[in-house]
Amino acid sequence: MAASCTVFLLALGTLTALLGSYHSAKAAYEAGHRHPTVAKEFFVDGTKGSDSNPGTESLPFKTLTHTRDTIRGLKSSSGGGLPEGGVIVSVRSGDYLFTDGPLVLEQQDSGLPGSPIIYRSYPSDPVAARLTAGVTISLDSTEPVRDPSLLTLLPPRLRDDIVQVDLKKLGITDYGKLESGELGNCANNKLELFFPDRAMVLARYPNISPAGVWQFLQVEKVVNSTSFQYSDQRISQWKNTSTLWLHGFWSYDWADNYVRVESVDRAQSVLVTDPATPILYGLKSHARYYALNILEELDDGNEYFVDRGSGIMYLFKPPADEVGCVSVGESVITMDTVSHMTVTGFKVGCTRQTAITATSVSYVELANMSVVHSGDRGVYLSGYNSTVRNITVEGNGCGGIGMTGGDQLSLTRGNNLLTQCLVTDWSRWKRTYQPGISWGGVGNNFTNNRLSNAPHAGILGGGNDCLFEFNSLSDLCYEVTDSGAFYTGRSWIDRGNVIRHSTFTNIATTEKVYLGSPSVQAIYLDDQMSGYMIYNNTFINCHAGSFIGGGRRNQVLNNTYYNCSLAVHVDNRGMTWQADECKEGGPFDQQLQSVHYQSPPWSVHYPQLVHIFQDHPCVPVYNTVEDNQYCHGEFIDVTAEETREWLDTVANNTIHC
Repeated sequence: MAASCTVFLLALGTLTALLGSYHSAKAAYEAGHRHPTVAKEFFVDGTKGSDSNPGTESLPFKTLTHTRDTIRGLKSSSGGGLPEGGVIVSVRSGDYLFTDGPLVLEQQDSGLPGSPIIYRSYPSDPVAARLTAGVTISLDSTEPVRDPSLLTLLPPRLRDDIVQVDLKKLGITDYGKLESGELGNCANNKLELFFPDRAMVLARYPNISPAGVWQFLQVEKVVNSTSFQYSDQRISQWKNTSTLWLHGFWSYDWADNYVRVESVDRAQSVLVTDPATPILYGLKSHARYYALNILEELDDGNEYFVDRGSGIMYLFKPPADEVGCVSVGESVITMDTVSHMTVTGFKVGCTRQTAITATSVSYVELANMSVVHSGDRGVYLSGYNSTVRNITVEGNGCGGIGMTGGDQLSLTRGNNLLTQCLVTDWSRWKRTYQPGISWGGVGNNFTNNRLSNAPHAGILGGGNDCLFEFNSLSDLCYEVTDSGAFYTGRSWIDRGNVIRHSTFTNIATTEKVYLGSPSVQAIYLDDQMSGYMIYNNTFINCHAGSFIGGGRRNQVLNNTYYNCSLAVHVDNRGMTWQADECKEGGPFDQQLQSVHYQSPPWSVHYPQLVHIFQDHPCVPVYNTVEDNQYCHGEFIDVTAEETREWLDTVANNTIHC
């Protein structure tokens, strides 16, 4: 009973502290974002405006770059000051192109406390202003394919349906290139083609199914480190494989990358890959892969192919009323050391890399926008006292939104907030380690966000004293093994984080995997990750709910598990195959030394770390699993003897159906 009371008081204290931190973060944010009556307003109209105009509503500017420069001049002429109440830039409906580079905002473009600078899509316009880094194409941009040598490569039944676009005539000469990419590395700067309701796919085999399921081949037999046998003889029928690449899960079903094909040995049914694009973690038999970037497989209406030698793009004839976009520029807005600024209300899309990047900012708000079809992430923000609010991110090549801020060494809080965002259908290009929300830093809050439909993790990162609450994660990790919808791992200094009041639904592998256990977890504290609270969450249809992979001082309290194969897992990997990580002088010790853990502020903020190497360092001690409910599935895979040995608490967990 005394132990239970102690756990309850610890939990209550942690929750109270985090609630206080949330309100302090909110107060800090609002203090920097008060918007009194604005004294100055500029208008921008990309269709009717001119940069020779004064920027009034009747005589607007044409470009955002000129408007930014005008504000710089305004500040310079007043000795660095701004009108009381700041400046609003109202951008009228229309397309604003950033194919030659983004709108660059620097420290000199900052607002001031009480005088912020606000870039907004004009609220009264029925359609939001659109910021794009792409060039539009339509049926008028196309012409028939007439080259006989190319026609012979196309499927005969489809030759009349496929057209070509001369990208050079559109002013596009940089097509980017395919790159290999390491674990967690997006490596995507190539030209892509989008239509309003879909991102097009480089011609591939096998195709993506009509239901959106990715289809794969399998490595038949490994020949050597760069070559393997294939069994599908369709590969042997391809006439021109000079552009051919492969995308696969080569050694583990949680790690993918791209490799270029150097040659095809049709006699031996062997694919030889280019050593300059190394296979990630080596080759294994039965590994999944598919072929891409081959004109002969342009056989689906959602596919396209770019001949980088001639600058010709091939695609299926688009409808007469449909306008597509070819990504040319990397991004639309970049901020660096900017403060007291808001960007709100825009539609953003068709970029090769992250659409909006805000680095080392403070009192910045990015809000009320949709970011669709970027090559990398939709939004990235680092800094202090800033907010990402009500942004929809959809169809990205890699991740969704990234946010970090604060300083780990001094445990200075970032006080950033990511809230009310929807992230869906990401990881088109890189299938693993590109989460919907990537996070880091100290004292940041992630609340009321929805993440759905991606092959790997929904939330991934590491940091201190961050709060995740009222989030919904669904239909994730369906294409991988050994992964988590919320994933973090391998640290003793990333701690004090809370996951509460959130819902995890349909977190399970649904596609056939071959290289590893099909287990995926809703919350995955991997490789001795410690010091987390998992409180009052709901888990529905998950392979495993809360997974503690050898860590310490984790609290799993008052959660509900429904139809989960396993509700809670705890293991002791630090006592077995991962013992080298947690011994003195090992990686965890090196982490602790890097933050001076036995001196303030660390020794004060995390006193339980000060003597950790005298307190069962490799044992998963002091974990608490208490007051949870479950229905239809096993609750925990830890024995009573292990619970006693590990000094853990497992109590008051009940079946509730």
